[in-house]
Amino acid sequence: MTTHEASTWLDEAASLAPVLLATRAIISHMPAPTNERQALERERHELPAHVANYQRELDATPQENRERRERLAWQIRRVKKRMAEVHARLTVAGG
Repeated sequence: MTTHEASTWLDEAASLAPVLLATRAIISHMPAPTNERQALERERHELPAHVANYQRELDATPQENRERRERLAWQIRRVKKRMAEVHARLTVAGG
């Protein structure tokens, strides 16, 4: 490595230092990873609120806005399907 290449590499490394420190700070504040069962239980708890929010949006959307209503209806179906999947996985896992 030439002196110029080394200098360029050091300049690039120095410019990345704040980004790396910020990334480290963000990661240090992340909660500890949960096991799969805990994650599914948390998701089972959160999903009904998603359905309620989408339903509220759907109810507030005018009939004329067909595309938005269809998208919201699809999201409700998707979340309900996920609720069934989560329930099935927790049932198999014994909970």
